[in-house]
Amino acid sequence: MDKDTFFTMAPEERVKKVNELLQKYELKEIADLIGIPYSTFTKEMRKCDYFYHQADRKYYRFIRDEKNIKGKYGDSEVLSFIQENFDTLKSLIQNCKSSAFLLLDERVYRSNANFVNKSIKMNSEIYEEFSKFCEDNYPQYQLQHLVAQALIDFMSKYKR
Repeated sequence: MDKDTFFTMAPEERVKKVNELLQKYELKEIADLIGIPYSTFTKEMRKCDYFYHQADRKYYRFIRDEKNIKGKYGDSEVLSFIQENFDTLKSLIQNCKSSAFLLLDERVYRSNANFVNKSIKMNSEIYEEFSKFCEDNYPQYQLQHLVAQALIDFMSKYKR
């Protein structure tokens, strides 16, 4: 990379290229390779809120506060991701709607919930059928979580 290329590159591209060079060279060596003074090099690299993290030996974008995350960087990155992956996301949503996709309510598994043991008397055939159904279709979930979700679904469906 020469001096003209370095100064005309977009800051994002410059950081990416310099980070690659940092795997082989030190900062001062990179400045010498480009042919510019070290102080000019570091000043240029700090443009657009990039900073050098010594432990990682990499440049990163510095984010000042929550407002800047959403307003300046976050929204555009999220929108770009959605635009680039729109067809995949659309297909994923369709598959989730059409298949037996199960999403548990957060209350079912959150770590700070209080759990109690309860005995429920029920028809053994229904229990065995439910257990087998859960084991065959949702082996990744514990039966207690699926029963809790069933109770939540029941309350939602028959709420007055």
